Amino acid sequence: MLVSQLPEGRLFIFGTMDAKGDLMKKTNAKKYFKRMLFILLVSAFVYSIYINLGYRHFIKQSQERNYAHLRSIAAVGDNSAHWLEEFVQIPIEKEDEWKDELYNSWRVVNGESRSINSYLSAMSVFDMGEDAPDWNLLQYSLFRVDGFINGMTDKFLENQSYRMSKEETERIEAVITVYRSVSEELEKESVNVERLLESIKEPMLVIDDYYADALEKVDSN
Repeated sequence: MLVSQLPEGRLFIFGTMDAKGDLMKKTNAKKYFKRMLFILLVSAFVYSIYINLGYRHFIKQSQERNYAHLRSIAAVGDNSAHWLEEFVQIPIEKEDEWKDELYNSWRVVNGESRSINSYLSAMSVFDMGEDAPDWNLLQYSLFRVDGFINGMTDKFLENQSYRMSKEETERIEAVITVYRSVSEELEKESVNVERLLESIKEPMLVIDDYYADALEKVDSN
């Protein structure tokens, strides 16, 4: 500690002044650090709220889009069911006489199938929260229906004929039931996917040879 003799006998202690200055600097640094820490914590909290709200908004929009896609599928499927009914009612033994009617009916069915496929592909079923497993099964079911239609289209093109086996006719009738069931469910005030799945279970077992395995996997989960 340095001591200086001032006029009139007064002493000036340099070391004491330096120590006080250092103490004030440390105190101010602590205050600044606490203030910055508080600001960072508040900023992080506000940001987490913003991210959470943004995510919730994203999920809500995704769910609304899924319902919109399902409504579109219901409308397109209902129209497809109408033309499928027309198709199966045409006497196949008179195919040559009714060839134009058969072609026009199936052309519409095939076009609607493409539309349904695009709506199904656009669905984000895992954004449906607790209902995601049901939506996942519904999407799978409708994809299997669409796959059957595509398979029949390939068969008709390959054989250059619209003749079908009894089993294939039964499957087409099951497709009609599925599409009608989807349309009827979407007309209700409150859509219940679990109820819809129950209504299409039997026809899906006719359409898809592996549907029973899919149901078993869903139940095991």
